Amino acid sequence: MDPLVAHQRAQDAFAAVLANAKPDQLDDPTPCSAWTVRDLIDHVVAGNRMVVARAGRGEDPPPRSDNVAEAHRASAAWAQETFAGPEGMSAIYELPFGQVPGAAFIGMRTTDVLTHAWDLAAATGQSTDLDRELATHALAAAQQAAGAGFRGPGKPFGEQQPCPPNRSPADRLAAFLGRTVG
Repeated sequence: MDPLVAHQRAQDAFAAVLANAKPDQLDDPTPCSAWTVRDLIDHVVAGNRMVVARAGRGEDPPPRSDNVAEAHRASAAWAQETFAGPEGMSAIYELPFGQVPGAAFIGMRTTDVLTHAWDLAAATGQSTDLDRELATHALAAAQQAAGAGFRGPGKPFGEQQPCPPNRSPADRLAAFLGRTVG
């Protein structure tokens, strides 16, 4: 799958779930135990906004909207434009764990956004059966990249959780990355 298409589809999946989240759910817990729904949304928006900053282009993001849906929409568009730009895939992004080329970073962001779309759906009582083709693609990528060094307390992923093989690809992705799938 084209990385730019995958990234946009992950952002679209998140936006679709966010559109159905209710304002009174913002303080509800999520499958990410330390985060509320609001924290989860803020994490995705901040991650999108950091794409340009991590590329080292010296650009500042536009002011963030107080409306969570608008904040996500604007940040998602900004991240997509950055990755699609002339050097978006070849730029070296400075991440907390080291330098990563854009061609790898976009895959990380895609999986992160899609997984958090799953978290948001689970937290707000929505279907977690998200973009099946994209989730299958993200699961295959995660299975290649998420080794033992990335799992456990203080690491990006929890221990893999059980998930019946007949569950949706997004459910299997969530379980692979440490979420309990009900």
